[in-house]
Amino acid sequence: MRKLWRQKPSLVAVIAVVLFMALAGLTSGVRRASTAENLFSAAALPVQGAVARVTDAVTDFFVRVFSPGTLHAENAELRAQLAQAQRKAMLYEETARENARLSELLDYSSQYANMRFIAAQVTARSAGAFADTITIRAGSRRGVTERLAVANGDGLIGRVVEVGLTWSKVRTIANENMRIPVLVERTREEGMLGGLLYHQGVLLGFKLDFLPADADLRVGDVILTSGQGDSFPKGLVVGTVLSITEDAICVASQVDFARVSDVLVEMVVEEPPA
Repeated sequence: MRKLWRQKPSLVAVIAVVLFMALAGLTSGVRRASTAENLFSAAALPVQGAVARVTDAVTDFFVRVFSPGTLHAENAELRAQLAQAQRKAMLYEETARENARLSELLDYSSQYANMRFIAAQVTARSAGAFADTITIRAGSRRGVTERLAVANGDGLIGRVVEVGLTWSKVRTIANENMRIPVLVERTREEGMLGGLLYHQGVLLGFKLDFLPADADLRVGDVILTSGQGDSFPKGLVVGTVLSITEDAICVASQVDFARVSDVLVEMVVEEPPA
């Protein structure tokens, strides 16, 4: 029916005029009403109210039919307001997440009073189930050089292997060829971390080798960098012992290499404060 009225607006206009004239004819002519007419009018009040409501609805319909531009403009404005509210909500959520990440980095750096760090964003990462190489937005202009350690609040990430003016590439410890001198925090026993351990294509962690034969190692022990071999500063968290078997000792990292977004680059190792 609405399609018919939109296609024949002249017919709709004629019908509206006829209805209006009929209503006007019923209410025209002012004279003194008789008692019977008054009683009839009182009884008819509810019916008249219903007719008035129907008339208002019809009028509103015709206004909308013959003013589509106004209706479309209102809809467009409402859609714009909704889109703006959604953008504000997304911006708020992203700001909250970024603040949380930066707080984690600040907490991490405060644990190493003898080190200086600079924060950098991850701009790219190698493809695959995990990233063995990432690119960060910090280069020689900010003092970054090769072989510097890179970490975040979850632990050691890797080492800078290539430096540009405003960017650097980092080889993560999830690289098959990475070797890291480490020690067990609880016992101070030293070993070497390197090589990847998988289960059904999922990276479980890293191999821990070359511990003393009588090493007192337990599941849950924290593994730190030992500082030997001038590869990484001493004391950076690498991970925790996940499992101990006859075939291998598995150390799991808390770092999500495929999703890491903010890092700290270790710049200078200074003497501890007196």
